[in-house]
Amino acid sequence: MIFDYLRKIFSRHTPRWIVFIIDLLVVAASFFFSYSIIRNLQFETFTIKDLVLPLMLMVCFKAIFIVFTKSYKGIVKYTSVQDASRIFIAMTMSMFAFVVVRRVIQAEYDILIVARRSIIIMDYLISVFALTSLRIAYKMIYRRINRVQNSNLQSIIIYGAGHTGMMAKRSIEADMTSQFKVVAFLDDNRQLSGKSAEGISIYNFNKKFEHVVEKYQPKELIIAIPELAGYKKKKVIEMGLQHNLVIKNVPPIDKWINGEFTFNQIKNVNVSDLLGRDPISLENVNIRNAIKGKVILVTGAAGSIGSEISKQCAQYEPKYLVLLDQAETPLYELEYSLNRKNIEVVIGDVANEGRMDHVFRAFKPDIVFHAAAYKHVPLMEDNPYEAVNTNIFGTRILANMAVKYHAEKFVFVSTDKAVNPTNIMGASKRIAEIYVQSYNNVLDLQEDNHTKFITTRFGNVLGSNGSVIPRFKKQIEEGGPITVTHPDITRYFMTIPEACQLVLEAGAMGNGGEIFIFDMGESVRIVDLAKKMIKLSGFQEGKDIEIVYTGLRPGEKLTEELLNQKEQTIGTHHPKIMVAKVRKFDYTEINEIIIGMLKNKDNLTNRLIVASMKQLVPEFISNNSIYEELDVKAKKSIEIS
Repeated sequence: MIFDYLRKIFSRHTPRWIVFIIDLLVVAASFFFSYSIIRNLQFETFTIKDLVLPLMLMVCFKAIFIVFTKSYKGIVKYTSVQDASRIFIAMTMSMFAFVVVRRVIQAEYDILIVARRSIIIMDYLISVFALTSLRIAYKMIYRRINRVQNSNLQSIIIYGAGHTGMMAKRSIEADMTSQFKVVAFLDDNRQLSGKSAEGISIYNFNKKFEHVVEKYQPKELIIAIPELAGYKKKKVIEMGLQHNLVIKNVPPIDKWINGEFTFNQIKNVNVSDLLGRDPISLENVNIRNAIKGKVILVTGAAGSIGSEISKQCAQYEPKYLVLLDQAETPLYELEYSLNRKNIEVVIGDVANEGRMDHVFRAFKPDIVFHAAAYKHVPLMEDNPYEAVNTNIFGTRILANMAVKYHAEKFVFVSTDKAVNPTNIMGASKRIAEIYVQSYNNVLDLQEDNHTKFITTRFGNVLGSNGSVIPRFKKQIEEGGPITVTHPDITRYFMTIPEACQLVLEAGAMGNGGEIFIFDMGESVRIVDLAKKMIKLSGFQEGKDIEIVYTGLRPGEKLTEELLNQKEQTIGTHHPKIMVAKVRKFDYTEINEIIIGMLKNKDNLTNRLIVASMKQLVPEFISNNSIYEELDVKAKKSIEIS
C-alpha cells in the first residue's frame, strides 16, 4: 500500500518551477550554513542583518546561472552526468560572478566583506554536492520503488567490460520499463578476469562462457564492443545462438543520440554480422577526386545498388547528380531523402534510344554508373525478351551515348551470375560485359582520348530488393515456414554500402577495359543463414518456424563464381579489388550479332532469343530450364560433326 502510494508520487514528473524553487532554497541554505559555520569557527558574532545582502546577491547569481544552464529543466528521476555537469557549471559561474562583484562594490558596501573567501568556497562545495545529491537520491528512490514490482527480471550477460559495457549496464538499470538485469560481464582481457565492475563479476569469455550460461541462465547476450573484429563477432554470435540466447548489439558511439546512450538503442544484431568478416573500408581521396565537380549519371537510381551509389556520390560534391530510372515512386523518395539542390531526376527507359540521346545531350555526364538492369533469375527465364532488351540493348545504347557525348568513364555494374551463366539473366549481363569491353578495346586503337569502359562484378548484396534476406525476414514475421531452394545452395554476400563503395573505387582507379571483381569473403550456405536468422529472431527452428526445401528454380545455380576456369586475376592497390584477365572479343562480330537481334527483336521467339545468346556466350548452359534442349541439340551437332 505504501509502495503503491509512493510509486504514484514518484511516477509523476516534478514541474520545473518546483525544481527551480527547491534549488534556490538549497543554495540559500548552503550559503547560510557556510556563513554560520565559518563565523562560529572563528568565534565571531554576526546578525541576520549582516547576512541579508550577501545572501540575496549570491542567490540571485545562482538563480541567473541555473536558468542560463537550464539545470532545473532536467527530469530529476532520469538524472544523468550531463545534469550534474550543468549544476557544476552553474555553481562555478555564480561563484566567480559573486567574487568579481564583491571586489568591485565592497568599497561602497562594507558589509560584503563579511562574505570571506572561505565562506564562498565552502558554499560552492556544499551547493554542488547538495544539488547533485538530491537529484541522485530522488533517482535512486524512484528506481528502488519501481524495481520492487519487477522481482522477476530476466538475466542479461554483457560481452565487453569496458566503457561501452558499463554504459549498457547503466542504461538497462536506469530504464524502468526494461524487464532485465545484468548478471555478468564477459571479456577477452585476461587482466579483467575474476574482477568485478559496479558489483557485477567479470568472466573470461573463452574459458567461462559455458559456466556463465549454466550458472545464470541468461535470456540475452549484449555485445558491447563497437569495434569488434568481424570474425570475433561471428564467433560470439554463434556461441550465443547455440544456447538459444537473444543476441543484441550496442551501436557505435557516433550513432548515439546527441552523444548519449539509452537502453532503447540496444538493437538486435544485423544479418551482416553473420558473414564473419570485417567491413571493407576505402580511402575516399581517390573517389572524391574522381567525382568532385563532375556531372554524374546513375541509371537504375531507384534500385538497391543505384540508390546507394547515388547517396555515396552525393557526399563527394558532384556538379550535378542525374538520377535515372523508370520507377516513379522510389525515384521520388530517393530525391526527397537526398534533399540537395544539384540533383536532377529523370524518368526514362534505358532501352529507349531517343530518350537516352535527349538525356545525354541535355546533361553531358562526365561519369556514368550503369546499374539499371533486370536481375531476378526466375522472372527472366520466363521473359527473355525483357532481359535482352534492358540488359543488352539498353547497355549498348548507353555505351554508344557515352562515346557520342564524350563521357570520361562508363562504369557498368555486373554480377557474378555472368560467370559461366546457367540462366538468361546471367547470360544477358555477360553479353553486356563483352560489348562494353570489346568497345573499349576498339576505342583504345584511336589516338584521341575516349570514354573509358569499366566493369564491376560482385555477388549478392544483403538486403537488396527481392534478395533472400528480406524474404526470410518476412517469412519469419508471418510465422514461417522459411523456403530454401536446396540444402546445399551457397552464395557470396556483401553489404550494399560496401558493394557501392567498391564500385566507386573501381570507377576511380579504372583506365578502361577492366573487369573488376571484389573479394566477397567466404560463401555462405543459405540454409545456415536461415537457421541463424530464426534464432536471432528469438525462435527455434522446427519448433516455432520450419524450413521447407522447394527445389532449385529455373536457371538457378547451387554455387556462384566470380571467375570462370579460363580467367585469372591481377591485384590492384586495394587488396579487396582485383582485375579479371578475360578473353578478348571482336567488337565488330559482337556488334553485328546484337544489331541483328535488335532489328528482329519484335519477331524473335523466346527460343530464338536464347539461341542467339548461346551463340554469343558458348559457356551459357541452361540449368533446370526449358531451354536445356538447346544445349542438348548443340552438343549432338558437335558430336556428329
